[in-house]
Amino acid sequence: MKRTLIYASVLFLLSGCNTLANLHIVNPSYSLRGIEPRVNFGIPPTMDFDFTVGVDNPNAVALRLDHFDFDLLINNNRVLNNVRSDQGIHIPARGVGDIHLTSHVTYDNLRSIFNEVANIVQGNRATYAIQGNAYYDTPAGRLRFPVTVSR
Repeated sequence: MKRTLIYASVLFLLSGCNTLANLHIVNPSYSLRGIEPRVNFGIPPTMDFDFTVGVDNPNAVALRLDHFDFDLLINNNRVLNNVRSDQGIHIPARGVGDIHLTSHVTYDNLRSIFNEVANIVQGNRATYAIQGNAYYDTPAGRLRFPVTVSR
């Protein structure tokens, strides 16, 4: 009896591993859905950016976004490096979800892109890009996918 139970358990585990091995998870597609810059006119001045990144999951399994790390570019100038955003967001299988990212740009970062910031304050349009990685917890384990979105 004990031998039969062990044999059945091993078969069950092997069939589960085989299913996970056949599970092919691809990188979702991303879009920049919203950008909200806010200038803080303190001394020294700073700027906050709130981004909404849409995630379109084409996979047959749901994904859980654990965290997102990214660099922020404004008018092709790198403003922030290695910003980490912990998420814990559930993206349904063959569904869509939103990631909300916030970044805080200090005066030292703003000095390097003064003209771009002046244009934003005056209401002129800027181009924004987020480059980084999304880290998902999946049935096949933790996966890292590159992300680049711009607008």
